[in-house]
Amino acid sequence: MRNYARRLTSVTAAVLAALALGTVPATADTGTGPSCQDEFVPVSLAAGAPATYVAYGRLCLPANTTTPDTVQVLVAGITYDHTYWDLPGANSYTAAAANAGFATFAVDRIGTGRSSHPLGALVDITSNTFVVHEVIQALRSGLPGAPSFGRVVLVGHSYGSWVAWFESSQYRDVDGVILSGISHYVNLTAPLRLLPRLYPADLDPAFQGAGLDPTYETTEPGQRQAMFDDPGVVASALVAFDEAHKQTVTAAEIAEFPLVITLPLDIRAPVLLANGSQDPLFCGLGGADCSSAQGLIDTEGPRLGAQVPAIQAYILAGAGHDLNYAPNAPDWFAAAQRWIGTKVG
Repeated sequence: MRNYARRLTSVTAAVLAALALGTVPATADTGTGPSCQDEFVPVSLAAGAPATYVAYGRLCLPANTTTPDTVQVLVAGITYDHTYWDLPGANSYTAAAANAGFATFAVDRIGTGRSSHPLGALVDITSNTFVVHEVIQALRSGLPGAPSFGRVVLVGHSYGSWVAWFESSQYRDVDGVILSGISHYVNLTAPLRLLPRLYPADLDPAFQGAGLDPTYETTEPGQRQAMFDDPGVVASALVAFDEAHKQTVTAAEIAEFPLVITLPLDIRAPVLLANGSQDPLFCGLGGADCSSAQGLIDTEGPRLGAQVPAIQAYILAGAGHDLNYAPNAPDWFAAAQRWIGTKVG
């Protein structure tokens, strides 16, 4: 397990020093893969509030090529952070996007990972949405040591897709939206699968001493595969990776679930829907029709707003809720890159 408290302390110190100098720190990777750097974006939780928090993101550019004009903003779900998008080996969405010529910015949602951890009561769908909006605007303007991007595709997974729903509906500042691992219709067994396996984060060895208030929760040890993937198959090494990199969820985020799936949307950018055929949370009993791409479009399309210019869908056969962990995840990665190339450029 990582020493979470020590990591938070070092990150906070680095960010405060950077803000004092008027810059944010960046550390570049070397090698043959994508060129990546860490970015800390000053953010607030609501319009008009001071930018007293930071949102961490991992910016990756394709190696040995002209800087792309399009960046994909990657937003993971509850109890996940930016590492969901850059798993070991062939399960790296970031690497697949770079190989297709796209930049990516995998963000830690507010209250997770290396981003700031406000009081849990302040971490809800509204603050999540506004912070992602601020990140998008910063990418369009250009972060320190990084290019500006003319086109932005918002890519969500699970709760990150819910954030993408509202960000793209409210601010209309993206050129495309990919919604994975999500639906407005929830499998009737999902609450029994998830809620009993959550407990206060400060009881977990990964977060003890991190200073999180009691409204922050995480998954009990050894429960993540049963929560998110069964009956889908995940390699044992990735099960271990998932457990080692787990994150938190706040009570405020959980309490909003029934409301979030009923609020109307008004997305006006092209949308790609992507679900695993075996998603135990959003497909099947009471959930979306994930038996085919057309079934998913028929189920979910009417809920996205009347002015969506185009909706396509992709079903990853045999995958559970966490598409990126599936053995055939590269198939969905490739489908996403083709869709972006066609719909956005």
